[in-house]
Amino acid sequence: MFSQRLKNPKHKYIALGIGVLVSLVGVSSLSAQGVSSIAQGFQTTDSNMVSGAIVSLKNGTPNAVELSNVTNLDQMIGVAGNKSVIELSSSSAGVQVVTNGVTPTLVSDINGDIKSGDKITASPLAGVGMRATNSTLVIGSALGDLSAAKKETRTVTDKNGKTTDVHIGAVAVQVDKVFYEAPSDKNTFLPPALQDFADGLAGHKVSPVRVVVAALLVVFLFAAVTILLYSAVRSSIISIGRNPLSESAVRKSLMQVGLTVTGIFVFTTIVIYLILTL
Repeated sequence: MFSQRLKNPKHKYIALGIGVLVSLVGVSSLSAQGVSSIAQGFQTTDSNMVSGAIVSLKNGTPNAVELSNVTNLDQMIGVAGNKSVIELSSSSAGVQVVTNGVTPTLVSDINGDIKSGDKITASPLAGVGMRATNSTLVIGSALGDLSAAKKETRTVTDKNGKTTDVHIGAVAVQVDKVFYEAPSDKNTFLPPALQDFADGLAGHKVSPVRVVVAALLVVFLFAAVTILLYSAVRSSIISIGRNPLSESAVRKSLMQVGLTVTGIFVFTTIVIYLILTL
C-alpha cells in the first residue's frame, strides 16, 4: 500500500513509502540529533514523513517539503529530524529539517553496503538514501556502517517484475549538501574543454577512453582527407601541364576523389557519433 512506481525510467525500482519503517530504529533513537545540528521548519502533507527521512523541496509549494527520491534529487535539502540544538523557525512547523550537522538518516544497500565515509544520495526508495557511486548531488557523509545498524528487509519490485530484497537502517550522517564527483568520473588526462564537448554532444557523461578513440578518428579523418585532396590536385596540375587535352579526364578524376572524400567523411562521422553516444 506504500508503493508507487517511479516516473524516471532509468531507475529500475519501485519507490517505497517509509511510514512502515519507524519500528526499525525507534522514535527515541531518531530524536537524538548531533550536538551541532541545525534545523529549519517546513510544512509537509506527506503522511509517510518520519524522522531520518531525506527530504526535498516541493515544487510549486513555498516552504514545503516531500520525501526525496531520484525524481526530485535536484531539490534535496536535508534530513527530517527533531530536537536539534538550533531551530531556525518555530515548533509549529510541520517538520524540522536538519540542513547542517549530524543526524540519524534512513539508508539502504541498493547501491551496495554503506561504510563510514561513503557519500549518501537519494535512492529510488522515497525518503531513503543510498551510497553514491557516480557523480551526483549528495546530502552528506555516513559516519557509521549500515552493517552495524538495526535493519529491516523490504522486498521491492523492478519495472520488469523482478523482486529484490533491500536492507534499510539508520546511520549517523554528517549533513552537508554538495555535488560529489566520484573518483571513477574524474578525468586526469583529457583537457576539460574536450571532455565537456564530448559530454555535450552525447548528452551524458562519456568515458575518457571513448573520447580518446573519437579524437583519434577525427585526426585520421583530417589526415585522410588532406592527403587525398592534395594528391588529387597535384596530379591534376601535372596532368594538365603535360597534356592540356586531358582536362575532361582530370575533372572526372577530381569528381571521383570528391565523392570518395565525402564518403570517408560521412562514414567516420557516424562512427565517431556512435562511439560517443552508445
